[in-house]
Amino acid sequence: MDSKVLNQLARYCAYQERCISEIKQKMKDLLVDESDYANYLTWLSENNYLNEARFVELYVRSKFNQKHWGRNKIMFELKKRGIPDSMLSNAWNDLNEADYIDQLTKILHKKKVEIKSGTSQQKYQKCYAFALSKGYESNLIVTHLKGLF
Repeated sequence: MDSKVLNQLARYCAYQERCISEIKQKMKDLLVDESDYANYLTWLSENNYLNEARFVELYVRSKFNQKHWGRNKIMFELKKRGIPDSMLSNAWNDLNEADYIDQLTKILHKKKVEIKSGTSQQKYQKCYAFALSKGYESNLIVTHLKGLF
């Protein structure tokens, strides 16, 4: 293993949590031979630079708290990154369902206030589409929109 590449990968992982697919892409960018990928990944894992469980936990928490994403969008993005299904099932354990509902209610209310023109039905549809694009479940959106309109 090349110590220069190892140092670059270690710094890349230390900057923020990464998943295996992101590290593989970085190795590809650094022109690392594919036969060496496993050695680098093993070293990064053994030295605690790479931990996918930690990545999933932080990814879910940050996307929920900072970008106000719902379950569907977060799960889609994690699957896109090649996270195993076994880790996806545990991804929501740390988040409280009441906080999830509260977040949905807040973004729906904020969106309703932002929409200046249109009928009540048009505002309802825009709020629904917005929450759906954020990754919230359709049944939850409808339930909480009824309270706003």
